Amino acid sequence: MKLKEIVNKCSLQKIVLCSDEEIEAGYCGDLMSDVIANAASNSIWVTIQAHKNCIAVALIKDIKAIVFANNVEIDNDLIEKAREEKINLLRSEKSSFHICGNLYHLLEGNSDKN
Repeated sequence: MKLKEIVNKCSLQKIVLCSDEEIEAGYCGDLMSDVIANAASNSIWVTIQAHKNCIAVALIKDIKAIVFANNVEIDNDLIEKAREEKINLLRSEKSSFHICGNLYHLLEGNSDKN
């Protein structure tokens, strides 16, 4: 599913939207080593960790977009680094639980119908 469609259907706030990537999977985690070990490429990542290390993790794992939950503050250094590295940044006032439920429904829901 295209990122812009996810943004619209999940009512995500666009912080940096540099490309309309094809999103194939999602991951939720706040521990960087866990994300590195388990997130899939071409995914969207939900977290509350809003710092520049997130960009490095996204680059390592070829994560296409990061969604910050709970309306966390995002500083300008993070925004500038995301623009430089072409990583999409999004935000929501919803909890990680609610965002992931919506993403699961969009990305995986159709494959559960038997």
